[in-house]
Amino acid sequence: MSLSQWPSEVPRIAARDASGHKGTFGRVLVVGGCSQSPVVMVGGPALAALGALRSGCGLAELAMPASLLVAGLTIAPSAVGHAIELDECGLPTARALKALAERAAFADAVVCGPGLGANAGLIVRAIMPSAQRLVLDADALNAFAFDVGAQPPSVVASEPDLCTALRARAPGTTILTPHVGEARRLARACGLIETASAADLSRALGAVVVLKSHETSIADVAHAWSVRAGTSALATAGSGDVLAGVIAGLWAQSTECSPFDLARQAVCLHGLASVHWTAAHGHAGLLAQDLASEIPAELERWRLGGSPTMR
Repeated sequence: MSLSQWPSEVPRIAARDASGHKGTFGRVLVVGGCSQSPVVMVGGPALAALGALRSGCGLAELAMPASLLVAGLTIAPSAVGHAIELDECGLPTARALKALAERAAFADAVVCGPGLGANAGLIVRAIMPSAQRLVLDADALNAFAFDVGAQPPSVVASEPDLCTALRARAPGTTILTPHVGEARRLARACGLIETASAADLSRALGAVVVLKSHETSIADVAHAWSVRAGTSALATAGSGDVLAGVIAGLWAQSTECSPFDLARQAVCLHGLASVHWTAAHGHAGLLAQDLASEIPAELERWRLGGSPTMR
């Protein structure tokens, strides 16, 4: 299926409560960013926060290494910042991990992973037990592949591996958003062949899987669906971070939609936003910030009670 209009089998998005306030529409925590020289990654978590806010969540919180937080908030100034304290080796301190777990428990949805770097496993391990609704993206997914080698011996000896910890989470509380390369690494980590499908990964890990490519596949343990999600303009840095934020933003607002349907809604919004941008600008040159800015109008077109515009 090529995504040029809202698919009839995907539920439309619920009408917004006209009497609501920012607390009504949910709180999203985004955890990411890396300041380990020579690699510095700032944009990913900030773009995810923008995606969450543009999808209508009431509050976005941005947790990043202290040295990067101001830069992240410059990109997403409407977010609230939380500094991740690092030790002299560049690892998050025990106090920082405890604080992240507490913030994750307080949030309605958490995005973990954009630009998080090589120490993602420590943070994933800290957040996973407390996050009510968890979107694992980018380096949080790579952490599964490098789990044992990246963790201190004391952690490896006393804690289950990340795949086991993920399977222990309650059904319907985790969404994974790998691109093809991340999916291959994730498949190897959980004992599957590298070409495992979204459905294979979902059954193996007990999570909803959004496998991103020119055709995006979405699966939970009982359903599978795929769509050619938008235009080639999406082949740009940061577009996946925006999608992770949109998923979390919709999830933070939702009380009735299943995670599988919610993921489909987010992929449709994200893809149709690229269709709208491409119609005005062409197939190249889209910036992730531009993509995020297209989300609100697309969201309004496909709300229940709205009047969709077919292209």
